[in-house]
Amino acid sequence: MKKIFLSFILITSVMMLSACTKPGSMFSISFFDYMDTYISINVYAADQKEADDYKLVIEDIYKTYHELSTNYEPLSENSEFMENIYSINQKNNQLIEIDEELYRLIEKAEEIRVLTDGYFDISIGEVVNVWKELLLENENGFLFSEIPNDIFTAVLAEIELIDLEEDVIELTTSNDRFYIQVKSSHAQLDLGAISKGYATQLVLDYIQELDIKYYSISAGSSSIAVGQNQAREGGIYNVSLANPVKTGSTDRTYGMIYVKDTGVTTSGDYEQYATHQNLRYHHIVSPKTKLPMQYYHTVTVLGDDLALLDALSTALFSMSPTTFNSWLDINQDSLNLEVIRFNYDSTIVTNMITTTFEENAS
Repeated sequence: MKKIFLSFILITSVMMLSACTKPGSMFSISFFDYMDTYISINVYAADQKEADDYKLVIEDIYKTYHELSTNYEPLSENSEFMENIYSINQKNNQLIEIDEELYRLIEKAEEIRVLTDGYFDISIGEVVNVWKELLLENENGFLFSEIPNDIFTAVLAEIELIDLEEDVIELTTSNDRFYIQVKSSHAQLDLGAISKGYATQLVLDYIQELDIKYYSISAGSSSIAVGQNQAREGGIYNVSLANPVKTGSTDRTYGMIYVKDTGVTTSGDYEQYATHQNLRYHHIVSPKTKLPMQYYHTVTVLGDDLALLDALSTALFSMSPTTFNSWLDINQDSLNLEVIRFNYDSTIVTNMITTTFEENAS
């Protein structure tokens, strides 16, 4: 499900990111090889050696969850891990021993499935793959193009034949060993809508354990975590929200939030979509309908747990406004969430607690 799709632009000046006060400075760390995205981190360190030490740990976290969560290829022969999502998807109805790291990630995903009443479900990979192929399949994909009627009809017929079963993942432990069984003959797991947020939360945990307060993390620009901005009074970062229906070069964003010590995640329909009869069909698929929904162009969620935010932005994206509002009424305060919706009609709805949001002037 990945998602991701949306763009946040972290507004920081060159001076801001390079500003330093003794005895340390801000250092930049970046990766291109993990989670199918560009990951950029700015972190305060005493010197380059300390920053390099941080990089080794952070890279290991992203590398681990990239290997474990991929559903495109098996683990390498010299991998230290037992299974990944690709290999699990080849072994339906079998009891499989897996590493604790993957077990805990899937356990988190299952908790969120229950929390969202099934609007987040990692077992719908078979349906997600159909829509991804429609968009991205080599020369036959329709990314940013109109889907012909016959192709669209054929896709709907293919999806109709897929029977999505509920509660198919069984996780068990025994003697400090960890197991999964996918109790279905055809269900396929897809961790694309949570693995990046989960890994980024572990990176954030590591940074916070070091008692570092000046940092920013941008994992593909859809999962962002910021501490305090060393170069700004009050420690505030400006995060600009990308406009999903921009029509020109001057309307790239629709608003800005002012944040510190928080996480921000967005799901949106504008980085991967095709059109049919003036509607966008994208990669964020509802487990309830097996279709991409057209309630919103983007859903942005702010909070403390980046894994939860990553999954929730996907789940909320598929909820009708009525269901969305009811779910938020029950869960917003207890989960400390803030939400911004860019609706399909281009209106904006905010559910903020303390964060300031400013919409761009018309």
